[in-house]
Amino acid sequence: MPTYPVSPPSLTDPVLTINRFLQSPTAVARRIRDITSQQFIAERLLGADKVKASGGAVIYGVSESIYTDRDPRLVNAGAEYPRAISPDGTSALALTSKYGQDVELTDEKISREQNRSLNQALVKAANRSVAYVDGVVLNVINTAVTQTQAAVAAWTNSATSDPLKDVNLAIAQVSDLGEDYMPDILVTSYANAALLKSNQKIISGMPREDTSNLTTKADFGMVAGLHIWAVPAARMPSGVGAFIADSNSLGFMAWEDIQSPEYAGDPSGIQTWTRRNPAATDSWLIRTRRIFAPAISDPAAAIKITGV
Repeated sequence: MPTYPVSPPSLTDPVLTINRFLQSPTAVARRIRDITSQQFIAERLLGADKVKASGGAVIYGVSESIYTDRDPRLVNAGAEYPRAISPDGTSALALTSKYGQDVELTDEKISREQNRSLNQALVKAANRSVAYVDGVVLNVINTAVTQTQAAVAAWTNSATSDPLKDVNLAIAQVSDLGEDYMPDILVTSYANAALLKSNQKIISGMPREDTSNLTTKADFGMVAGLHIWAVPAARMPSGVGAFIADSNSLGFMAWEDIQSPEYAGDPSGIQTWTRRNPAATDSWLIRTRRIFAPAISDPAAAIKITGV
């Protein structure tokens, strides 16, 4: 006897599912967003503020002081208050640029590898976007930031190095400027982060009973109140062992909303457009783009540690 009511039809063919997925701009954009949501170092260093660039440009002040030009003074009864000036910073202009690429996904690859082919295409496209944007941002920061702190010794030298002292001296140099900067992030290569995490002077200062210290955590954790964020060595500018920065003061990411109807996704992040290859080559094209400009408004909010 048949079962009533009849079960609704379902799509179980993986190839059909993939093709339907690629026809959904929202689904592809969400997948790219999920892949990249925790990857961008650019968002950690300059992500506190995102500024929409109307017309593709933003004018902002550089190194604007947080103080007025004079101290308060005694005001007698009935007397006027002294008027202070709020100094402006030097004006600078950030011009957005558009970066993107197409990734081809053939029908043969979808038929043979199914879901793996789709996941690999999306992950590779997302990872390349992250690598490029992060490289641009780190190089812009490297150019703008002039403060340096020389390491006591190379961190590879376990006998004489003192990474904790290097980090604390760098924090002190930024804090001593009197601009109320509060460094909160340390960016370095994976190798340097590993040396920092395993340094005996740092480990010896950790409570033995704490099961969540650096020696047991999967990530690089914190040191001297700074979140340690590791990136591939190739993304670090030449000659810079580590950056320390106040991510709330250093700068911002400018973005522009180019209203192309084919694209999906947040215009302040990565946008996507998927379509059948117009060359009729039995394939899909997956496009990613990002329109942005890094703006360093307070270069004194960061410092480079050299010689690590």
